[in-house]
Amino acid sequence: MQSDPPHSASVRLRSNSNSNKIMRGGMVRKDTPPYDGSATLPSPRHYNSMQSRLHDSMMTSASRDPLSPGCKREPSLLQSPSKHGKRSWETLIDSLALVGFTDALPKQKCVKSSIGKLPTYLVTEQVPMTDHPYELPPGEEEDMPMSPLNQPEPLTEFEKLLEKMKFMGESQIKQALSSPTLSYSMKPLSQPLTNLSSPYHTSIAMRINKTLHDFADDPRDLYNASRTLLTLTSVELVNELYSQLLKQTHRQSREHLAYWHVLATVIPFMTPKGRVMSYLKAHLDRYSEQKTNAGRFAGYCIKVLKRSLAFGKRQHHPCRLEIEATCGKPYLHSKPMSIPIHLPGGDYQVTGFDTVSNVAEVIRDLESQLGIRNCRWSGYTLFMDDPVNPGVKVPINHSAKLCDVIAKWEANIKPTNNQIPQVIGLTYQKFLYLSSQHDDISPVEYRLSALQLHKQAMDGMHGMEMELATCLGAVMAQAVEGNCPDYSPTKPNNDTVKVLSDFIEKYVPPNIRDRCKDSNSKQQLLKDFAEIWSKFRDVSSQMLFQKYYMTVERWKYHKSTLFTGLYSHPKDGLKVAVCLNVTETRLTIINADTLVIMDAVDLDKITKFGGYPFSITLRINNKIISIMLVDKHKCYLLTELLASYCRLTHVVTRENAASN
Repeated sequence: MQSDPPHSASVRLRSNSNSNKIMRGGMVRKDTPPYDGSATLPSPRHYNSMQSRLHDSMMTSASRDPLSPGCKREPSLLQSPSKHGKRSWETLIDSLALVGFTDALPKQKCVKSSIGKLPTYLVTEQVPMTDHPYELPPGEEEDMPMSPLNQPEPLTEFEKLLEKMKFMGESQIKQALSSPTLSYSMKPLSQPLTNLSSPYHTSIAMRINKTLHDFADDPRDLYNASRTLLTLTSVELVNELYSQLLKQTHRQSREHLAYWHVLATVIPFMTPKGRVMSYLKAHLDRYSEQKTNAGRFAGYCIKVLKRSLAFGKRQHHPCRLEIEATCGKPYLHSKPMSIPIHLPGGDYQVTGFDTVSNVAEVIRDLESQLGIRNCRWSGYTLFMDDPVNPGVKVPINHSAKLCDVIAKWEANIKPTNNQIPQVIGLTYQKFLYLSSQHDDISPVEYRLSALQLHKQAMDGMHGMEMELATCLGAVMAQAVEGNCPDYSPTKPNNDTVKVLSDFIEKYVPPNIRDRCKDSNSKQQLLKDFAEIWSKFRDVSSQMLFQKYYMTVERWKYHKSTLFTGLYSHPKDGLKVAVCLNVTETRLTIINADTLVIMDAVDLDKITKFGGYPFSITLRINNKIISIMLVDKHKCYLLTELLASYCRLTHVVTRENAASN
């Protein structure tokens, strides 16, 4: 059997008895009989005619495969391919396997809506991998590799022992486990533990062994070691990596936790197949019964493996926070990592998570800790600081793994003032303004909503008169600061006046303060602010936050998000400065100068929409609306807001239709 070229990938395509039989290398035949040694391979000219048609798909798949010469990746084990030439038709057969690489992607199913047409964003839900989270899907227990003629390769000594242990009793298994082939060794391997399909994969297996031994000798850089190992994509190389880790964690002469650290790190990203997977589960179950550090790590690995198989694998490299947790004692906590999440008003709440936790799970835990309704009814969500634009907050997708979000943020962070933030900034605040009953709102939600509304008023996002702004500022001052200092307009005290002036600057919007230009108007504002503040003396903060929220809710555009932009008028085509008012059911375009409604669109009538980088386009039947925004961050935020409202509207409508 000739070796695979350096750019080929080991991909197994499964088939049933009624479909086309797909052999290793990508050859497809109808009802292929068992190989009896007399069959001949097709002519090379037959495959040369397919080369032009398969060029695009081969290039697309090769760009995803780290073994491809054209794939640009960071330095890893997959560099410096060996030069093993093949004839052109054999190279073409092997490259056909790349076309089936997408079969390994996570499967999703689309939930079709029976109420109208969905806009650009579809509602999808992840198909569970198995009924039991600790088992593989059907067919995954098949073992690799196979020859080009679909004949099994001879097993190595390591694989023979794993295969025999399936049919042994307990006493025989104990005897087999004492074999040096399965046990820890201080010497490097002379050959791979599993049978590999090409000399190039064999060379990579040797580099894997060298990386593991180097890390065991100096276990201080798990971050770079794990990133190097996680570049592996071939199934047989992943099996080889796990085989070496299982060997090095079994019957150690002295406890080497470095190999356990690597094992706990790679499990969320990749899992072995076939007999290696069966041996991994048995190995972890056997060691988890021991009351040692290795046994505790085995129990932690079992938990991570179950959650990884149940909720999906990670997509990005490990973040530094998770590396620090893994190198410590992650088995002591159900959620070994924690991070502060900032709340409106300057408070924060520390929330725990693990390496497989997604954003939706973190939000549920935070809601439980704070006593807030589900984000589906409250409209709250999790934001992160933009790694490129400081001060900009970006909503996070609920299905994303939080460790993946942190890792991507660490990879894209840019220093500000020659300083790089050590930890990502997460903020929990209201994103969607939904219609809901006030009886369900908890006091904590009233408080957070009032504090966020006050910040928006201070930023000039809520237009209000001076009297209302002064009253709301005094209410917020009493709720946050307590009782008003003693103040007499007839006999003003300089210290008291200074303190009140600082509170006015803190709780009254700047656009209201700017109207008081002369000393008389400033003195009148000070007097009114102190008088209103004194009326709420000894009133509880809970009641004041609720009063603030209920007062602001009467404003016409309270339950909406405002965006500023330029709107091309459909009649004359002139661009007009407008404010976009987005609510749960409607998008309103308001003239920024006259405050006259220029156009309004119901969200359920939008068929398509999207925007990049500074404009957003909406299609309503045959009508098209285009709006220029201030920056691309606002364009992204508006697109996410419209998508969330449309998705939520269709889901709620479908549930109501089903209940009726």
